[in-house]
Amino acid sequence: MLRHQIRSGALKPGAPLPALSELTAKLGVARMTIRQAMDALDEEGLIERQAGRGTFVKQVDLHQPQRLKMSADMGQLDAMVAQLEVAVLDGDVFEEHDDELNISFRRMKRIHALDGKPFCRVDLRLDSKTYELAKDRFASEIVVRVLHDVGIDVASAHQRVKISYADYETAQELEIKVNSAVFHVDREFFDNRNNLIYSATLIYPGDMLEFDIEFTVDSSTTP
Repeated sequence: MLRHQIRSGALKPGAPLPALSELTAKLGVARMTIRQAMDALDEEGLIERQAGRGTFVKQVDLHQPQRLKMSADMGQLDAMVAQLEVAVLDGDVFEEHDDELNISFRRMKRIHALDGKPFCRVDLRLDSKTYELAKDRFASEIVVRVLHDVGIDVASAHQRVKISYADYETAQELEIKVNSAVFHVDREFFDNRNNLIYSATLIYPGDMLEFDIEFTVDSSTTP
């Protein structure tokens, strides 16, 4: 789990790792197991132990995966979320300002469930002006569904999917084992002026999604 977090960039160079006692209690494994894991990371050159200070992430070359571009109809997303129920992880809706985009967002965290079982964990940001259009609904319902209901014009949308592993917090929330395979999805919606109105990071258990890809074959290049 720590190896993946370091190589993926989730743990930044110089970041301190938790103490052995904290990892032992959090992960429910023996102290010797944690020591062996740290020894392995040290041998791989991923961490640096500093006497009296702790253990820190080293600067490493991040893995650059190959990327396969695909397209999909937004209607598929609408059909999927129509089946889901939402459980708000944090009842508060936090306001934050993106200095780079110069836009204010409302941040929300929730779990989407399917047939009573956690389907995905969502950490999302919604443009504050859009949020004010139906703030009671946005605070308690699936945001994609409410956007459709209040007539928000989504001119373009993008998402990136990668396979990752569940850390302790995610495993608890999705009711899966630590280090289980998960789909990590970054999703963004833009209006017709290319302004970002919605962005979210979604984590799905590995057995909750399946991609059915039909390739277009260019006959002119087929031998």
